[in-house]
Amino acid sequence: MTGNEKDGTMKGKFTRTDIQEILRGSGLDAVQARGAAAMLIDGIAAAIISGETVELRGLGTLTLRERQARTAHNPRTLAAVNVPARRVIFFKSSKKLKEAINKKEESPM
Repeated sequence: MTGNEKDGTMKGKFTRTDIQEILRGSGLDAVQARGAAAMLIDGIAAAIISGETVELRGLGTLTLRERQARTAHNPRTLAAVNVPARRVIFFKSSKKLKEAINKKEESPM
């Protein structure tokens, strides 16, 4: 994984480059790995945008949810602010991932 440890809770970032490295480890050359990673990410993004549920067994489920319009308040001025309706991505982790995260001193999954 790449990235810097900042506060002791995060070990860094897992990026597209990390996916490419995993794919290279399976025998693909750099160009093929880059293309496969792009297709994977683009496919997942397209499915979410179209409203499909993306289920990655052992990791979790990504779904698109609708947030209704609402009125919020600015905490400084207490002025009412209209927040428009919007769509948001919701991730629900799998039971297997939750268990792996909460185990101590054992390897994940």
